[in-house]
Amino acid sequence: MVVPQFMVSLLCRVLVFRRGDVPLYVSPLPTGVCWYCCPINVDRDVKYLLYTRRNPTYATTLDIRNPYSLRNSYFDGRYPTIIYIHGYSDSASGGSSTAIRDGYLKRGQYNVILVDWAMLAGLPWYVTAVGNTKIIGPHVARLVRWLDAQRAVPLSNLHVIGFSLGAEIAGFMGKALGRRKVGRITGLDPAYPLYMNSGREGHLTAADALFVDVIHTDGGHFGFPNPLGHVDFYPNGGRAIQPGCNLQSVIRRSISRLINQYIVCGHNRAWMFYAESVVNPFGFPASRCPRWRADIRANCMWTPDVLMGFAVQSTVRGKFYLRTNAEPPFAKNATGYIGK
Repeated sequence: MVVPQFMVSLLCRVLVFRRGDVPLYVSPLPTGVCWYCCPINVDRDVKYLLYTRRNPTYATTLDIRNPYSLRNSYFDGRYPTIIYIHGYSDSASGGSSTAIRDGYLKRGQYNVILVDWAMLAGLPWYVTAVGNTKIIGPHVARLVRWLDAQRAVPLSNLHVIGFSLGAEIAGFMGKALGRRKVGRITGLDPAYPLYMNSGREGHLTAADALFVDVIHTDGGHFGFPNPLGHVDFYPNGGRAIQPGCNLQSVIRRSISRLINQYIVCGHNRAWMFYAESVVNPFGFPASRCPRWRADIRANCMWTPDVLMGFAVQSTVRGKFYLRTNAEPPFAKNATGYIGK
């Protein structure tokens, strides 16, 4: 049976539903590589949206096939460039993307590029979205090579940030670049389901950039529990349930936030902590000592050794621990730690 083109158009798109203030991105059919999938057109389905202080809310679109799209945009090579990649069932207009964008533009002059791959990441097609990350990663590698070739920003100065599946896309980008590396990848609770047994070539690792820092907040569930980067941070132990994410807290707020604030609450804390660190870079000191809770036995004393998030130094190596508040502002700064 031949399906009419208008039916294909209806089925092959992303629909946005809202439960309270929580947007959910749903696709009637997945876009990917399978017999029932809508076909991928990466140049159409992946968008690079540039924001600066001159256009903080309305993006200009960068087209790697058209050098004039960069020249005609507000991109300014005098300022640092940040690339952010959202996760599953999200988009460049979702909560994590706007929080990261607004944090950097509040902080100073930046070129913030949001990678919008919502067409390839819609609910309920997680397995398809996982497969798509291996296609999008090399496409993002084309973007960073293009920026380098246009002399907009050298690879070594680029900072790529990804949340969940977006962190895995950043890893595949790094692998596609080969020996050339971007300066920094920040992995915000890199996705664990279907990546856990994929080996070093199948998920984000320290080899994918000159410096890789990772924040773990839902280890063993939606996020990786084991260290992946040059430095790995474990706020509140790095596992569910993060402070403020228990079911009682969610019911007290509203049932409509059940999905976002209970099921994936701990997972989402990763991008929330990072976004807050951009505007409060000294707010998340961490220690090599894992004594972030009174009942943890550790032959060490918690001391503020390094900073998690925006201000982490690229020379830092190892695993670090810290506590956070249950509600924004999450930063405890250097106060209130066991053993201090």
